[in-house]
Amino acid sequence: MTWIPSDKPAVTLANSSLEEMSKNERIKVASQGLFYLAGGQGTFAAQLDELTAGKIEQIDNEAKELSKFFGFYRQQIRGERGRKVGDHVAMVRIKCPAGGELSAKQWAALDDAADLFSDGTLRVTSRQGIQYHHVHGPQLAPLIRHLNRNYRDEATLSACGDVNRNVMASPIDGLATSAHVGAVALAHEIAAALAPRTSAYFQIFLTDDEGRTRQPLHSDEPLYGKHYLPRKFKVGIAHPEDNAIDLLTQDVGLMPADANGETWDLYSGGGLGQSHNNPHTAPLLGLHHGRIERAQIIDAVRAIAILQRDHGERRDRKLARWKYTIRRLGLETVKKALREEHGIRLEDATPVPIPPGRLFLGFGDARDGTSWYGISVENGRIRPAQRKAIREAVETLGLGVRMTPHQDVLLTGIRDRAALLAILARHGRPDAVSRVRSLAIACPALPTCGLAMTHAENVLPSYLDAIEQAGLGDVDLEIRMTGCPNNCARPPTAEIGIFGYGKNDHVLLAGGARNGTRLARPLYARISGEQIVAALVGLFRLVRERCPAGVAPGDWLDAQDFRELRRAIGIAGVV
Repeated sequence: MTWIPSDKPAVTLANSSLEEMSKNERIKVASQGLFYLAGGQGTFAAQLDELTAGKIEQIDNEAKELSKFFGFYRQQIRGERGRKVGDHVAMVRIKCPAGGELSAKQWAALDDAADLFSDGTLRVTSRQGIQYHHVHGPQLAPLIRHLNRNYRDEATLSACGDVNRNVMASPIDGLATSAHVGAVALAHEIAAALAPRTSAYFQIFLTDDEGRTRQPLHSDEPLYGKHYLPRKFKVGIAHPEDNAIDLLTQDVGLMPADANGETWDLYSGGGLGQSHNNPHTAPLLGLHHGRIERAQIIDAVRAIAILQRDHGERRDRKLARWKYTIRRLGLETVKKALREEHGIRLEDATPVPIPPGRLFLGFGDARDGTSWYGISVENGRIRPAQRKAIREAVETLGLGVRMTPHQDVLLTGIRDRAALLAILARHGRPDAVSRVRSLAIACPALPTCGLAMTHAENVLPSYLDAIEQAGLGDVDLEIRMTGCPNNCARPPTAEIGIFGYGKNDHVLLAGGARNGTRLARPLYARISGEQIVAALVGLFRLVRERCPAGVAPGDWLDAQDFRELRRAIGIAGVV
């Protein structure tokens, strides 16, 4: 996966006209702050009303581009071989900086919505949010209104779209006994500073009785402007003890340089998405810029967003992420702009070591004398029985809730461990989850995601079954799987990564670092669904038999000759 920079001149706000840009850019500009469609001849609100009334099955293509900013994606259920054959539905995603902490009241609102408007499940995402799947047209607006009234204001605004997405932070912040860097508070500050300012969201999703208007009250976007950003923008905040957020995969990554969060190492330019057979796209890790003070973090993140706004590619969306922009401009040019144009006191410094990502399962001691408890959620899908257990525990014991980057749930503020265990046992708490199963995550993929080429969430459990049945479930080796090369579950930094290539083909990666500082390499450029289980069992067996004690499996895999690994596994595949 060698990256080859594109040699085509970039089309940017700084050098090009709107006519030279993509259709997406023209739709954004014509919307006047996400309000209008069809060049001002229609409104998003009018289409939403028709959808709610059942007059249309789905919003049109132009409205689809704006819907992402409001936190939902148009979808159609896909059948055999990926064909769109089923119901028209939507996926709705909430905004939840740092994955919480959510109150019992907020959790109850999210939990209620699963039954009232969705398929009865809550889907924890790898960016610490929650998604609702199988939301039918008439339920879409009522769901978003419910979330705004009962969960939080702007509940879904900018959870998707060409803006800053959900800001991640280590789940251990504020709970760890040895370091407290204020990452959760910082995540909320960044989310507020980079939030869209248009009034369209509230006007569209209010009811007439609540004061909906038929024209935008204001469409000003002081940060984003009428074009918004070229593509999505992601920020993550690590912790001295934990890099579960995968620091170097973020557009902007922040790593505390001390135990009190007074100084921070600034990274930017990470991202894992790629397009098959396009060498100008590739997973890339973030670049270290230097060290900044806590007081300048908001200004620094905002400055990088402005540089991306002005200099990001706006014709070819495949090349529009900040990871390509910063490499086209040059790291030193960006550092100079941060210092001279934006007043960032960026100091050259040797970066502090990045810790590995942690799992947060079972009990732990919090700094305030209470306990926390991590619940393993297979692939982030909280099904009804598990929902009931969490709901009862949260409401009965007055607990807080955090979502983790491993798609698990962390309960906080526990004063009576026995009472919690009794509640969980009453709802059928599973026996101990194997190490391989607790480490594995996957994206939803087929049959709902419109970008997916293969299944992920629906097939990974069967792969894990085979590994466990081979007696290898205790091997400390992580698997991450996605249905396409957008890589939402971050397989390129995993010790074993899998992503979809075609209708029954996958790319199988090996050798990523547990702390996210090294990308995995293709072990198989293409491997069929029929072969992948045997390949995984073979890999796990080799790690069990040959990886020396004290050596991380990902480090051992990276050091191997992959030709020899394939020979030992006994599957040729495509390389």
